[in-house]
Amino acid sequence: MALRYDRCTVETKGATPGGTAALVAARDAVTAAWADGTYGFLGCPDIDTAPFEGWAGAIVATGRFDTQVVFGIGGSSLGARAILATATGDLDGLDTYFSENMDPIEFGRLFDRIDLSRTLFIVITKSGTTIETMSKFWYAWNAMESVAGEHRHKHFIAITDPEKGALRVLAEELGLTSFDVPANVGGRFSVLTAVGLVPLALAGYPIAELMAGARDARDAGLSAAPESSAILAAANDHVALHAAGHTATVIMAYSDLLGPLVEWLCQLWGESLGKATTRAGETVEIGLTPIKAVGVVDQHSQLQLYSAGPRDKHVVFVEVEQFERDVEIPLGLSGSLSHLSGKSMSSILTAELRGTRAALHQDARPHSTWRMDRITAANVGAFILAWELITAIVGELWDIDAFDQPGVELGKKISHGLLGREGFADYAALATAASDDTLRFM
Repeated sequence: MALRYDRCTVETKGATPGGTAALVAARDAVTAAWADGTYGFLGCPDIDTAPFEGWAGAIVATGRFDTQVVFGIGGSSLGARAILATATGDLDGLDTYFSENMDPIEFGRLFDRIDLSRTLFIVITKSGTTIETMSKFWYAWNAMESVAGEHRHKHFIAITDPEKGALRVLAEELGLTSFDVPANVGGRFSVLTAVGLVPLALAGYPIAELMAGARDARDAGLSAAPESSAILAAANDHVALHAAGHTATVIMAYSDLLGPLVEWLCQLWGESLGKATTRAGETVEIGLTPIKAVGVVDQHSQLQLYSAGPRDKHVVFVEVEQFERDVEIPLGLSGSLSHLSGKSMSSILTAELRGTRAALHQDARPHSTWRMDRITAANVGAFILAWELITAIVGELWDIDAFDQPGVELGKKISHGLLGREGFADYAALATAASDDTLRFM
């Protein structure tokens, strides 16, 4: 693992209230919550990957399947999709598709593309009542009847709560192979459980290396001295910048492969820290708004706002120092671009990152940098666990529950009511009572 954090160097007009002592106390509180079983995410890197690898390897070896389709949304899908996108070489496993949104056109195209007889469906929902996931499950289950008949259950894997929920009941009734999501691990923190490990193992991704990197990051994050802890430094920087009015976090990865990882981080950051009240019920309406960016593309679409617009953003760069593959610009360029002759594409990318970072610094725009020496499974695992731990520590510093999502839950209940679920009529009324002030364009 080679992951480093370069702190924000812009004056934040203050620091975390309570200073180092408060940071250490917050970390200790998170550690204690792991010890008593409240926060299960810190134990995920200790999960033995061998059973997943053995099971997945046996399935691939049969030759019966060449494709897997993952039905999930949010924390049930973003993490595995993000990790799989970071693979720098060919994987010896199933071709993988992720179906997340309820877009009928794209969903129809997916079923036009795959061979049902050679497809394995991975259905992931802890509650078993996720509208998007379960709607797609029933569609696929119905479609599979004409292909596999009484054996269609062999084409479905359920990943859900170990004891309760609609999918747990269905898995037992229909005879589906199933895996558990630990009861004390919430969806957006669950990528290092069966939620991520099952599809990643089937795809041939090196999950043992992923988990080793996560373990190293966790152990370092919980034991490092305060003055040398990247985890505490990052938590401090975000809290201090928020106090100074920097309420948006731009995560700008300088690699296309890391773009989906930023999407995963946006959910973790936004859903965990966006809260109306403290644990004691005090109204705070606090949070850090995550914004996805990919360099250098978004230098041409977003950077003007970050460098000249409101001073409410903290730009977090994610830098890769060495790429597994490179491309060289041909020699012989002339005129104003002659200096690019013979340059590698990675060196141009790095120069653009350094230029952007320096320009922000010159204008006193807050920025920090996470550096990977290379994109490896271990570094990706470390990045994931580091941000999960930072998120939990910031939640402690703000005295909010970083592991619930009441705003999301209300929206789900209203949707169920609008779709006619019994007992949810009062929630549907909340939507139908909203004013409709629609204007016709033409």
